[in-house]
Amino acid sequence: MKDTDYTFAVARIRSNEARLLTSAELNAVISAATYKETVSRLNEKGYEISDTDYSPALSKRMENLWKTVCEVLPDKSQFDSVILKNDFANLKILSKAFILGKDPECEYEFPSVYSPEELKENVFARKNSLLPECLQHADRSSYRILSKTKFAQLSDSVIDRASMEWSIKTAKKADNPILLEMAEIDTACADIKVLYRCILTEKAQSFMERAVAECRAFSKTDIIAAALKGMDSFLEFLSHTDYKGAADALKVSTTEFERWCDNKKISALKNTKTEVFGISPIVAFYYAAETEIRNIRIILSAKMNGLSEETIRARVRDSFV
Repeated sequence: MKDTDYTFAVARIRSNEARLLTSAELNAVISAATYKETVSRLNEKGYEISDTDYSPALSKRMENLWKTVCEVLPDKSQFDSVILKNDFANLKILSKAFILGKDPECEYEFPSVYSPEELKENVFARKNSLLPECLQHADRSSYRILSKTKFAQLSDSVIDRASMEWSIKTAKKADNPILLEMAEIDTACADIKVLYRCILTEKAQSFMERAVAECRAFSKTDIIAAALKGMDSFLEFLSHTDYKGAADALKVSTTEFERWCDNKKISALKNTKTEVFGISPIVAFYYAAETEIRNIRIILSAKMNGLSEETIRARVRDSFV
């Protein structure tokens, strides 16, 4: 599609973008003295959160976000690389449920490209060829691992790797630079996270090879070689890449690392603010709104558990607006 085909969509998204919480508004929410006061301030912004359970309101917010995106997109498939990770997450749920011989015990990830119920039908019937092409190899590998070894961690890692590889492949097909950049950042961060855990748990090279995906941020061979030498070597390797900040964050905590990864995406998305054509502003809005929902969940959970304002600020991601 031509970028000019998105003119109306971008206009609508800019209108919705104006309703996102600004940094000042987010700070005001964090500064609320109690959970009840926090809820009150959010409800003034249209969140409709109850005093006892915030999850339903945030789930509804996510549903409305996806509905808005679907309404404005001339071609919804252009967004596949953004949400495809949820299909792979659903495959993980279904693979374990099938091996255990019972229905999934947790909710499916939303939104997704493919219907979870249709995936369930084919996974449970072992009709691998009827699954979407992107899921077939991961499904076969996961089934083989779980049925023979019950090694759930390896099964998850193999599916996660396929998720990242297909996200990049799908983003390239969409031929949009911001979609590709988001997929590349997600993949690099996932690789770093899995190798960090591998070092801590002393996983073998064979596990790393199966868990790490190729990305343009660094050579898979080189980063695995660094990880095999230990944590210091691994962090030193990262310090000479565009992911030096990730190494610094990991020295603090994995929570700080995950926050850094999200902030890296928000920083890259801010470059789309001046664009008036194409899908990029819609992608930016989706990630920005999704990040806001994540921030609100972090804040409300922390308030319910009596965490300090300082602790909350250390966990909250940057605002897009």
